[in-house]
Amino acid sequence: MPAREVLNKYTKTLIKRAADVKAIFFDVDGVLTDGKIIYDSEGRELKHFNVKDGQIISHLKNAGVVVGAISGRDSAAVSKRCAELKMDFCHQGILDKAAVFKKLAAYHKLKKKDIIYIGDDINDLGPLKLCGLAICPADAPVYLKKMVDMSTRAKGGEGVLREVADLVLAAKGILAKILKGK
Repeated sequence: MPAREVLNKYTKTLIKRAADVKAIFFDVDGVLTDGKIIYDSEGRELKHFNVKDGQIISHLKNAGVVVGAISGRDSAAVSKRCAELKMDFCHQGILDKAAVFKKLAAYHKLKKKDIIYIGDDINDLGPLKLCGLAICPADAPVYLKKMVDMSTRAKGGEGVLREVADLVLAAKGILAKILKGK
C-alpha cells in the first residue's frame, strides 16, 4: 500500500502527532498476540505472533524509533521473540507499568509527546495516560477505546504494531522511501 494511502486513513492532527514520535512502547498479550495463552502437554507456553509486526521493527529502529515491550506476564516465548527482533527492551512480569514507562522515558531522554503506547487492558491504563499518543487494538474493551487517541483496525495479534508503525513511518516520510527501495 503506498504511503499516501496509509495516511488517508487518519486525521491531519493524528498524522502530525505520529510524525513527532521517537518511541513505541507496547504490551504483548493482546497487542502482539491475540491474548490467548496455550500450554503444551509439558506445560510450555506457546504464543502466536504476527510476522508483519516483526517485519516492521527493523525499519522503525533504522528510523531512530525506540521500540520495546512492557508486559505484565513473564514468558520465555516473549523473551525469545523480543530478542529475535532486536527490540530495544523487553520488560516482563511488570505489575506497575507506569513506573517502568517513566524510567524508560527518562533513560531514553523522551518527552511524553515522543512516545506512543499500545495497550489492550486495565493494566495498561497507567502508560496510556502518560504517553503522547495512546493506542489500543480494535478488540480492546469499549471503555478503554474511549480513553485512547486511536483504536487500530487490527485486532490483537493481527498486525496492531504494524498498523501503528506504518502510520509513524508514513507520517515521517520514511515509508515512501522504504517502498521505493531506498
